[in-house]
Amino acid sequence: MASNSIEETYRARTPGSAELLARARHSMPGGLTRNFGYFPPYPVIHQRGEGPYLWDVDGNRYVDLNYNGLSLIHGHAFPPVTEALARVAPQGWAWLGTSRPQIEFAETLIGRIKTFERVLFTNSGTEAGMLAVKLARAFTHRQLILKARGGYHGTYSDLEAGLHGQGEIPGHTLLAEFNEIDSIERALERHKGQIAAVMLEPVMYTGVVMPALPGFLKRAQEAAHRHGALFILDDCLMFRLALGGSAEKFALAPDITFLGKFMGGGMPAGAVGARAEIMDMADPARGSEGLYHGGSFNGNVLASVAGRLTVEHLTKDSIDRMDAQADRLKAALEAKARSVGVPLYVLNEGSVMGLYFTTTKPRPGSELPNPDLVDRFHLACLNNGVQMGPGGMVSMATAITDKALEEAREGMSAALDEIAP
Repeated sequence: MASNSIEETYRARTPGSAELLARARHSMPGGLTRNFGYFPPYPVIHQRGEGPYLWDVDGNRYVDLNYNGLSLIHGHAFPPVTEALARVAPQGWAWLGTSRPQIEFAETLIGRIKTFERVLFTNSGTEAGMLAVKLARAFTHRQLILKARGGYHGTYSDLEAGLHGQGEIPGHTLLAEFNEIDSIERALERHKGQIAAVMLEPVMYTGVVMPALPGFLKRAQEAAHRHGALFILDDCLMFRLALGGSAEKFALAPDITFLGKFMGGGMPAGAVGARAEIMDMADPARGSEGLYHGGSFNGNVLASVAGRLTVEHLTKDSIDRMDAQADRLKAALEAKARSVGVPLYVLNEGSVMGLYFTTTKPRPGSELPNPDLVDRFHLACLNNGVQMGPGGMVSMATAITDKALEEAREGMSAALDEIAP
């Protein structure tokens, strides 16, 4: 199907979205309040979600393969969470000090993640990354953070080095190459005694989805420790890979781990966990000698209740099932692409994957290959009832039934037919 025909079909299906976005442009830049989720000619505006499905304002239904940037591990309107929030909301949810739900949530995370002895809550993964940096700098009395080019750790200026065309930030952030341990070791040697922490995602997900090569993460952790730096694991997205998160999956022992996304159960939430000697720097009883950590909504009741239930319901069986579903979808799409003559390279780890229209493996942090084809496929998938993330991002949720997975396979296969040469 010609590119203009795919777009014409999309516009014909979504006039309500076009109208609302035109209205939104008068009050928000471009009509959106976040960059993620934008695509040309305009994004769908959703009306409701339930389980693995989303409905837009025009009544179109989609199998969701993105879940708000991987922030809904159990899908939309997860019944245990919605029922619990309905029970507790009438009692209020933003109180000064500690609450029972907050304590229970912290205990749940400590019981789940081996390296957690103490937890501090924030309101997002971005804030959790900021706090992790603050703790590392205070603990080591060093300033520099070393991260991977293309690695996304939230919208915090120090951690946006290597993104959006930016380079290193002198005095703040250094860059190395993901999956290239020599690059990390050279940076540590070049700035000996100055680097507070090496921060990595176990799987890079923004831009090109890039799993870590075997042994890379462990060697990066060891290199950091040899140079007196901490190793920070950004597990906001990949906490899904095992019961104890990606540290368990890859046999890591990070000094600091931070969480966001689905750990709030759909409510805005983030968390930082580490051993007691690091976390206790933020003990308020230390007064001016301690590290100040503020936030009026940190660990609020709704996020604590939703987050605890979400983490508790993420079982080994559900993780294994999502991983198997992702493998089935990957195999089906690769076979379909071969049959219609579309070059397709799928990079995946567990229940997440990235789809790229190329015959060669993309590099981490690089530009998407064949961006025009990516855009056409994205629109064609929407026309066939499937919503992926921008740039070919795909993720599973525990809510995806075999029926929903088959609907996704059929819709994406039809989209591959439409973009085939």
